[in-house]
Amino acid sequence: MKNLILFALSIILLACSNLNEEAHDEYNWQEHYQKSEIMIEMRDGVKLHTTIYSPTDTTKVYPVLLKRTPYSSKPYGLDTLPARIHHNHNMVKEGYIFVIQDVRGRWMSEGQFENTKPPYSLFDSTKTDELTDSWDTFEWFDKHLKNYNGSAGVYGTSYPGWHTLVAARCNHPSIKAVIATAPVTNFYFEDFNRNGLFALNYLPVVSLFGTPRPHPTDTAWYPNKSELYGLSGDEKPDYYEFFRERLALSNFSDIVDSNDFFWRNIKEHQTYDDYRKLRNWAQYYNDISANVMVVGGWNDEQNLYGILNSFKHIKENSPKANAQLVLGPWSHGHSTRGDSAYYLGDIFYGYNLSKDYMRDIELPYFEYHLKNKGEKPATNVKLFDTGKKEWRVFDKFPEPMESSTYYLANEKNLTKNNNIPSNNEYYSYISDPFNPVPFTSEEDFHMMAPKSYVTEDQRFASKRPDVLTFTTDILEEDLTILGTIKAYIDFSTTLEDADLFVKIIDVYPINRPVDSKDLKDVKMTGYQQLVRCGYIRGRYRNGFEEGVPFISNEKARVALELLDIFHTFKKDHKIMIQIQSSMFPLFDLNPQNYVDDIYAAKKSDFSIATHKIYRSSRIEFPIFKD
Repeated sequence: MKNLILFALSIILLACSNLNEEAHDEYNWQEHYQKSEIMIEMRDGVKLHTTIYSPTDTTKVYPVLLKRTPYSSKPYGLDTLPARIHHNHNMVKEGYIFVIQDVRGRWMSEGQFENTKPPYSLFDSTKTDELTDSWDTFEWFDKHLKNYNGSAGVYGTSYPGWHTLVAARCNHPSIKAVIATAPVTNFYFEDFNRNGLFALNYLPVVSLFGTPRPHPTDTAWYPNKSELYGLSGDEKPDYYEFFRERLALSNFSDIVDSNDFFWRNIKEHQTYDDYRKLRNWAQYYNDISANVMVVGGWNDEQNLYGILNSFKHIKENSPKANAQLVLGPWSHGHSTRGDSAYYLGDIFYGYNLSKDYMRDIELPYFEYHLKNKGEKPATNVKLFDTGKKEWRVFDKFPEPMESSTYYLANEKNLTKNNNIPSNNEYYSYISDPFNPVPFTSEEDFHMMAPKSYVTEDQRFASKRPDVLTFTTDILEEDLTILGTIKAYIDFSTTLEDADLFVKIIDVYPINRPVDSKDLKDVKMTGYQQLVRCGYIRGRYRNGFEEGVPFISNEKARVALELLDIFHTFKKDHKIMIQIQSSMFPLFDLNPQNYVDDIYAAKKSDFSIATHKIYRSSRIEFPIFKD
């Protein structure tokens, strides 16, 4: 608790320093921009609420920067102004027409909302969708927007990041460049669902996406977090105990009711069926003509999947997009925070990473493509090594130069030696859904999971008997991992179903000297930093289209692909692997008895099981060398 308070104080001080820096900036955007609100009519007659902030200097023409969002273009009303109109004050100074639009069916816009709505218009020209809404919006700009130079950019983070790539895909000729930050791409493999698991920590925000909206409104129509839990004021539940007491997903009808269309869709489409596949948006990012930059962070536990997959698909299938990628050490959306010092949890990554990105990459990117100012940005990939804590620039996303395979040896060692006396040798542990492994040691939090868990010290988990821990010898030289880690786990269970989690951990030297940037009272000697975690609901080991039970006590191969990583395990560090069957309440629990519908399972369906991890299991690391 003390460490959390100290960390919070450090963040407050950093925020204050940022505010002080801005306070010394004499530029007041409110003196240079004017606000207007309009309803732009789409081709089917639906009108979308659109807020426009235009420079008051009408002697010049300006490009448009559009953000389309389901999260509101607040504040509403011509007499109310936001604290800022864009996250990058450098761009506000340079002069743009900033536009924020409520997407169809959200807030003050008309129509019906559908999550990551498929591009129906690609299959039927009479249909409307987010592609046609984007196109129609830019058509309105071309015909009606004053002092517009005819060049437009689009930007957004997370769900608006998806809207950004959708707008690029509509290929309106006025769209010259977009920056999609942490874009959602496929809800089956990110955010609410992950490889067959349900992200239980997202339950508080399901209603935000699925509560029916009766009519356009400037007030939230979905229940807020305190209402969801029947709480008021500062009262907080014990997050772990709140979910453990209910245990089964069927016991949350008072939190998310049957009228919630998003929750209903999640429950009705548990496999990767045609409904889910139709909403995999990476497959549609072909032949994009606008310049595209994808931005995100290696520590984004929400949408790293979307960041990587959208960029790679665009790079391969849209050559005119000149796709660029910037991947920092950031968590979700942190590339635009403007920190002076960037910490994620206990881990320090560097100074001014966000500020430098906004000033040196984002600003010149839009200045060149929308105003023809400056030099053409290089078409490249800029990646942050989260171990060395330094940037590297590549011409393209680098392929691993070789792979290195590690096995589970005696005495819980992780070794390259495949000298296994018998394929039937194994380690075992008891998986108890009534006493699941917590995903964090942090106690003072509630609702959504703290973003810092992705770098958290795993010593709390190493002490549990239901977490298998394997460690290499001390590294004699740096080892850089760049790409997809693959885990092949030979597994059996006494029941018929199980979840598997494989964690990649950087173990610091036990004699590590204190660094001036270490947070006060945080013990970094022997620190076990989580670097990446992979997971799968075991029934989907043969594919996500259909669940298949395990045969009790019969060995089966479970393959996991962990999301890409760029991390150097430094000399004198160790690599650690942890294998477990729950990370609670980050994810829902597996009953371990096979039930066709886990969302309908009851407490009585949950049982304790004994799992075996065979020594023939292996982990393949993609190795990068200069």
